[in-house]
Amino acid sequence: MASNVYVTKWSPIGAIELKSSYQKNMRNAVLLVLASFFLIFAVIGLVRMLMASDAASAPSIIIRDLSELGPPPSVARRDVQVKVQQEIAAPKFTLPEAVPDEEVTEDFVIVSQEELAEISSPVLSEGDGAGNVQFDIPIEEYIPTPDEFVAVEERPVKIQDAPLKYPEIARKAGIEGSVWVKVLVDRSGNVKDAIIAKESGANAGFEEAAIEAAKQCKWKPAMQNKQPVALWVTYEIKFQLKS
Repeated sequence: MASNVYVTKWSPIGAIELKSSYQKNMRNAVLLVLASFFLIFAVIGLVRMLMASDAASAPSIIIRDLSELGPPPSVARRDVQVKVQQEIAAPKFTLPEAVPDEEVTEDFVIVSQEELAEISSPVLSEGDGAGNVQFDIPIEEYIPTPDEFVAVEERPVKIQDAPLKYPEIARKAGIEGSVWVKVLVDRSGNVKDAIIAKESGANAGFEEAAIEAAKQCKWKPAMQNKQPVALWVTYEIKFQLKS
């Protein structure tokens, strides 16, 4: 049994409509471009006409003689003020008049022994045996800060310790600990100040007891250029219960 097969040529959707309106769209585009060019040229021509009319309407000034210009504007003259230095009168000197010696009075001030004793003078030592007089003038002691570095030949050495009082709270609770203190040893070997460098962390009164004991210690002072100097020293104080 024979069957008929129909083959149709495929075309994209809308192709027929585009082909039918192609010439019309092309004509409209050309006309739009021509109209745009015409409008641009018309605007340029109109602007040139307006500029030419403004230039023609501007009044022209013709000068035939320089006398027609009239007098020039006056320029105000400013007088410059010059400061005149006033003359300074020279000081007048009066020559002393000579008088006889009998008429001259002299003023004398008599100082008593008590007033002489009140006059301050440097303290003298006995001397060095070679005829040289030595002045014993006190030198103010330099106090360094706790964090200041001071170079010394000999560091302080503790020569007398103080009794350490164990805190009663820590004793009853059976707590032991240690505290780092920093003390200022002056030139005489005494503790001038004491601070806590590191706490025990127990909060049982170790810090207060350590400061109290540190202030009562005696030290050999630090030496710098063979002279005692003040210096901060840090050391540990341990609190241990006796078994």
